[in-house]
Amino acid sequence: MPSGSAAAKAWNWLAQSLTQHDKISAYFEPLIQIALPQWTTEGYRSKVVQVRKETADVYTLVITPSSRWSGFIPGQYLEITAERDGALQSRYFSISCSPEQYSRSGNIELTIRVQEGGRITPWLREHFEHGGVVRLSAAQGDFVLPVGDDPVLMIAGGSGITPFRSMLQHLGACRSDRDVHLLYYGRDAQSLLFRDEFERLAAEHSNIRITFMNGEEVGVISQEHIREHCADFAERFVMICGPTPMIKRSRSLLQEMGVAEDRIAFEYFGAAPIEMERESADDALVSFERSGLFTEVSAKEPTSLLDVAESQGLKPVSGCRIGVCHQCKCTKKSGVVYNTKTGAYSDTGHEDIQLCISVAVNDVVLDI
Repeated sequence: MPSGSAAAKAWNWLAQSLTQHDKISAYFEPLIQIALPQWTTEGYRSKVVQVRKETADVYTLVITPSSRWSGFIPGQYLEITAERDGALQSRYFSISCSPEQYSRSGNIELTIRVQEGGRITPWLREHFEHGGVVRLSAAQGDFVLPVGDDPVLMIAGGSGITPFRSMLQHLGACRSDRDVHLLYYGRDAQSLLFRDEFERLAAEHSNIRITFMNGEEVGVISQEHIREHCADFAERFVMICGPTPMIKRSRSLLQEMGVAEDRIAFEYFGAAPIEMERESADDALVSFERSGLFTEVSAKEPTSLLDVAESQGLKPVSGCRIGVCHQCKCTKKSGVVYNTKTGAYSDTGHEDIQLCISVAVNDVVLDI
């Protein structure tokens, strides 16, 4: 009697042999969707019902998820996939509304800044102006309010406000008395999203305070700002979301002010920066065992192993390139790598790693 694993492999082989799909259900998906447009073998087919303009370069997609979609915790994100010119394009965005709003309206919101030179963020706005169908993943992520009733200091920059909007809406909707103070930085007054909404929320709930920080007037975050606007910062759990430079600066300032590292949570919008220490100042040798290729990588300019592989003409499977989708996972045969997302160093032996967020610390052999 074959094991469950063996049976699964046999079934996948049969499906690929007959249909060129990993699952037989995927072969029949287009036919099934004629009768059931929301049905899919991967993710949840959902409807874009509105594209709402927030500012000149920020918009909100209002989406009605499939009835099979299982909901979310305030602060989580999801993957949205849409077809463009016959190819599927995927991006990750935080959900910018509360579960209570979703329960009440049946819709969720993704608030998106158009990336300068980006291919997908402007296209999503234009393509779905009159609605359409997208595929959503399950909600994921652990950048959520900590368990308990500790007071919280939220520090947001630009479109990094989106997970905090979800959390604040949630706290208001469930009439929580948790003490929360938001410091919200924008490059100018026009960049401060949802200002009217936040002001109403603060007016209705004495435990929620909002401080808007216009970058043209006050500059970047500083210790003086934190002490002036949130004097009891040391008693609070701190959450930070926004551009990479702002997160790095905020973390450094808070630690200098005595806030313990385990009292600071943060989430990058995009790939995490590479901050690592090598065992030596020497370059590292990266070997791609199955391909018979190898190359040196500079100790002065750390590069993700996905970029290194692609520079050698290899085409490993990849997706999000920020450590979320796990499509670029491969086996490290030997050597030490640094995980730019977790800040952890690997052991020296066999280990599955994600190429997009792994950097060679010393000589590394990969099963590619």
